[in-house]
Amino acid sequence: MPGLAGRPQPDARAGAPVRAETRLRLFCLPHTAGNADHFRHWQHRMPTGIEVTPVDLPGHGTRLREPLVGQWHTLVADLAGTIARQIDGPYAVLGHGLGALLAFEAARTLQLRGTPPVLLVAAGRNGPAAAPSHRPLHGLPDAQLFSTLRHLGRIPDGVLHQSALLQMFLPGLRTDLRLAERYVRSTGPLLSSPVLAVAGRQDKTTDPDGMLAWERETSATCELVFVGGGHFFLQEEEFTQALRLRLTHIGDRLRVRQGVSAGGALLK
Repeated sequence: MPGLAGRPQPDARAGAPVRAETRLRLFCLPHTAGNADHFRHWQHRMPTGIEVTPVDLPGHGTRLREPLVGQWHTLVADLAGTIARQIDGPYAVLGHGLGALLAFEAARTLQLRGTPPVLLVAAGRNGPAAAPSHRPLHGLPDAQLFSTLRHLGRIPDGVLHQSALLQMFLPGLRTDLRLAERYVRSTGPLLSSPVLAVAGRQDKTTDPDGMLAWERETSATCELVFVGGGHFFLQEEEFTQALRLRLTHIGDRLRVRQGVSAGGALLK
């Protein structure tokens, strides 16, 4: 679980007004027990014209002093509201692990409000309607929980030896695991947004059939990509390239829609 190494500091960029040349805001949601600090250095990895906006959940990261939220409807409403307040043009939503489900539910909520994203990026999580990839973990004793997470590649080896740190984040970990493991996709319309579904080839928490289930969630296109790495593949160059390619393609479409001259790329 990258992001456990220390308490994140508020980032002046998060939620800041989009620069004049920006055409697309990318909201980023972290994995189980993670925080938005994971995305705060992404700006230099993105194409020109993309504004990275990390999003913390209640009780995590910059919102650590807030109570944890263990109810799906409350958390989705909070997340959709956070995104809606910062929408000032086209935007995309990226979620990793639990964040992928939250991104999906927030996108559905925002679509019902008439402001759907131009892209949903679902990373490291089987589709919402797919069967669970493993038995529930949130109720396991501490030692067994951490051992199982380590086996699944969902916690770095070094973190296991920092007992004080683990205990500090244990309530958030169990809350997030409970949310993810008790999730049931509710009925509702398909997304109108295209989906980019990405999984690590060595990730034990996803499988090809489960990732293909994302195709059933949208009336638009769904692109499935497998990249090198396990569950925490977001730092891999192969993933960065796949994301940049998709964002560049969307940027090109936005440029055409906005009537910008074909000379001089918006995103490069």
